[in-house]
Amino acid sequence: MILWHYELNTPMGPMRAAFDGRGRLLELVLEGFDPRQTSPLPPKEQREAKRFLDRQINAYLAGTLRTFTVPLDPQGKYTDLRIWDQVCGIPYGHVRRPADLAAGLGLEEDVVVMGCAANPIALLIPAHRVILPGEGPLPKALRDLESGLGWRKP
Repeated sequence: MILWHYELNTPMGPMRAAFDGRGRLLELVLEGFDPRQTSPLPPKEQREAKRFLDRQINAYLAGTLRTFTVPLDPQGKYTDLRIWDQVCGIPYGHVRRPADLAAGLGLEEDVVVMGCAANPIALLIPAHRVILPGEGPLPKALRDLESGLGWRKP
């Protein structure tokens, strides 16, 4: 499978995105730019997928987008895929605890925590809507954004 890697410069900081050959997002992570991960100039369709993602992230952080429509194809274990599917069902501005998801999925709470932590597509699979033990400042900043306080980089 051919993957196209992109660097994104967002108000959250540098991010890296990976799309498959059909333009589906497989990975979106907050991390510094790595020239070894950046692909050569991709076909026009791939560049448009990246621009679409850029516009959606900027609109989300501006508070004008509540639902992402970028096609996703997260890769993971069956249990993780079930967890991420449930996380995607948490409405904008709402939060859940791992125990809530665990009860609905028939899983142990620790499995849900690990599944949320393994989320390969930040923001679009909104694991920040699950209050995890020991989480950093970014999930709280995203929950504040969704509660109407606006985006403030932590």
